[in-house]
Amino acid sequence: MPAMEAWRAGEVERASQELWDHLYHQGAINSASFAAVELLVRMIEEQGVPDWRAYALIASIEGGRLDHGNPSLPVTLSDSYHAAWAKLLPLALRDLSTVQADLEVRAVLAVVCYAKGQHRLAAITLCTEDERAEMLGE
Repeated sequence: MPAMEAWRAGEVERASQELWDHLYHQGAINSASFAAVELLVRMIEEQGVPDWRAYALIASIEGGRLDHGNPSLPVTLSDSYHAAWAKLLPLALRDLSTVQADLEVRAVLAVVCYAKGQHRLAAITLCTEDERAEMLGE
């Protein structure tokens, strides 16, 4: 995947935007989205610094997987997808202890919530502070 290689090479803004456009376009996902999760988790493993974009994309793909309007996880990708998520939770817990910025915290927390089966909490976590305040009527 050329965009993934560009991301690893430091072209983060361009590459991550390209991946978002292809893997999670306006809430729609596809089999390439599921396949990319394993690559994104591998990239998180290899990086020394947490990347909120990778966590947010993975969380968004999982949210899309749970949305009944998207295709189901293909049987051929099921094992690798679930194995990637099993590797992801310890990475997210590790990174949660160091992230500080709003986007970083929200993205990592969303992954933790999805990994723990807390789907609604994950969706709320991905919302901005303004969106959460509006939900609470503040």
